[in-house]
Amino acid sequence: MNSNKWNIIIVSLLAIILGYLLQSIHMILPWLFGPIFASIIVIKLMKRSIKWPNWLGNIGLLILGVQMGSTFTRDVLHDVKDEWLQIVLMTVLILLLALIISIVFKKIANVTFETALLSAIPGALSQMVVMAEENKKADLLIVTLTQTSRIMFVVILVPIISSIFGSHGDSLRHADSAPSIFTVLDLTGYITLIIGIAILFLIFYKIKFPVPHLLAPIFVLLIWNLYTEQVFALDYPLIVIAQVLFGIRIGVQISDLINNLTKKTVFAIAFQNVSLIIGAFLLVFIFDLFMDENINDLFLSAAPGGMAQIIVVALETGGDVAMISSYHIFRIFFILLFVAPLIKIFLTSRSKKYRN
Repeated sequence: MNSNKWNIIIVSLLAIILGYLLQSIHMILPWLFGPIFASIIVIKLMKRSIKWPNWLGNIGLLILGVQMGSTFTRDVLHDVKDEWLQIVLMTVLILLLALIISIVFKKIANVTFETALLSAIPGALSQMVVMAEENKKADLLIVTLTQTSRIMFVVILVPIISSIFGSHGDSLRHADSAPSIFTVLDLTGYITLIIGIAILFLIFYKIKFPVPHLLAPIFVLLIWNLYTEQVFALDYPLIVIAQVLFGIRIGVQISDLINNLTKKTVFAIAFQNVSLIIGAFLLVFIFDLFMDENINDLFLSAAPGGMAQIIVVALETGGDVAMISSYHIFRIFFILLFVAPLIKIFLTSRSKKYRN
């Protein structure tokens, strides 16, 4: 057995031990923070190198995607349909907030306008990194570091704020009310869902659609719920496994990021991401004056960052997973179909202008 396999075993065992210890002291997100801490300890303190297989982290995302998709019932979709205006408005305002903050980020980090702009857009890491690669005036390293490091701030700050307003202890609300997947599905059902998810994932992957590991199972489960009305939820141990697999990957990413950060970059990135999260929180307070929604659900719906991390927080704080997923899925589509093409056109015309 090679050293990397041993390191994977060590970090996995440590992740489970730390997750259990954090759960016993009632820390928020124990099965996400436990693996993150385990990865950092193994890499930074034990000085072991870890190449965490992508397929393990992706399995975690697929499990989370199935749980998210299982929450989209007919009743939930009917409720979400009535909130389309709030979803659009929230998305546009969050993106405008990101653009305003990017102006200050440009001055603090002393980077080009292109770098600041591509670093600011939340929830679209792959699209922004690709654009940074194509644009000669964009600093690919800064864009990548800023977009990726947002994970750190999301998993640290968002759970703290959410735990204040969330109903910690009532986590996996949907899982409590819906029957287990093992009691609802027969062999045919399992095979149908697996094939459906595999086909849609391959389609999304081929067309380079963002977060296919999450969106493929979400859409397949949504169709399943509407067509069969056989609603179910995943058992909590499966959600724990997903968080451990995904959490170790985040921890490895964070450990790698630390090596590439200078003090100036750290300050600029911290300013941008903290400002985005606090700005989203203040925006939610304004929305709360006009909407009859739980403030925790609104905050998680608006929070900038990776969809997977936000949904883990929602699961652990008793959030409305379907509602929160809807906001983030719309943001992904909005960025993919409208914002990214507009930014590309704008940066291309700007580049031609300066060239002439």
